Amino acid sequence: MKLKKSYLAKSIAAGFLAAFVLISFSSCETTELSVPVPGQGAVKTNNIYAEYYNLGESYFKLEDYKKAAEYYELAMKKKEQYWAACYKLAKCYAFTSDWNNALAMYKKILKRDPENASLKASVAYIYSMQGDFKNSILIYEELLEAQPKNQEYLENYLAVLAADEKKFEKKNAVKFTEAYDTLKTEYPENKNLKTFEDKYKELMNIVEEAAEETSEEGEAEAEEGEGEAEEGDEETAITDSVP
Repeated sequence: MKLKKSYLAKSIAAGFLAAFVLISFSSCETTELSVPVPGQGAVKTNNIYAEYYNLGESYFKLEDYKKAAEYYELAMKKKEQYWAACYKLAKCYAFTSDWNNALAMYKKILKRDPENASLKASVAYIYSMQGDFKNSILIYEELLEAQPKNQEYLENYLAVLAADEKKFEKKNAVKFTEAYDTLKTEYPENKNLKTFEDKYKELMNIVEEAAEETSEEGEAEAEEGEGEAEEGDEETAITDSVP
């Protein structure tokens, strides 16, 4: 009898265990995990910053550069797209004539890529727009030393030389004519040749007028001197004729 009870107890226990295991496996298949997957938060964050960059691109295409700049600034927080967003942000600043921020941003990018001629040209252009013709000229001369026949650099160099009217002295005039001759020789069909030629004549006339004024003043002084000398000769002649 005891054996029967013991067997019965074991049978009941075995059945309970089997039922428990079955229920456990069944619950594993149907119950969702409440614990977050490792790295899931970082993925979501990266996707958000990627979306910021895409929104910046959309506004950039619409030429709403101020709005695009806002999203590029947010997109820069993602390491993988930092420099791409940085470059587009620099362009937004330039397109909105925010020259100070544009210059700072382009310099930052140029520091990372110091041999990039396109970035150097952008910095030179920004300097010219700020009225810093000296630094602009220096950069264009550096660019032309490496690429002496680059049409874009020649045109911009001539434009900056001509824009600095107050300092269009003899050495700058010489630089202008040399660059102009190169442009005319290499690109005889260039549509801006006439404009540069007219501007040169205009600036040289200013110099010539100043020289003419100086020359006229010198001639007037010389004539006055001659007049005084003639009067002196007449007085001497009169004195000599007095008995």
